[in-house]
Amino acid sequence: MIDEDQRSRYWFFTLALAFGVVAVTAFCAFVLPLFAVELNIDSLLGFPLGFYLSAQGVMIILIIGVFWAGSRQTETDQKFGATDDI
Repeated sequence: MIDEDQRSRYWFFTLALAFGVVAVTAFCAFVLPLFAVELNIDSLLGFPLGFYLSAQGVMIILIIGVFWAGSRQTETDQKFGATDDI
């Protein structure tokens, strides 16, 4: 059970983590494709880099981000004793 004095710190860490994941997601989904034309100068595995980032790279980054955020949330839950509530 989370103590009342630690509850605000727990929610601060949780909201900061959620905001960070949403910020990275927005950056990958909206900003990286804007530079696809400039990135097409280089290639990765025979594909233009802009195409590769749009088709594969962004998806890989987002999947890694989701698993990272889940592990960080588990650590935060254990740190503040929120696992007892479940």
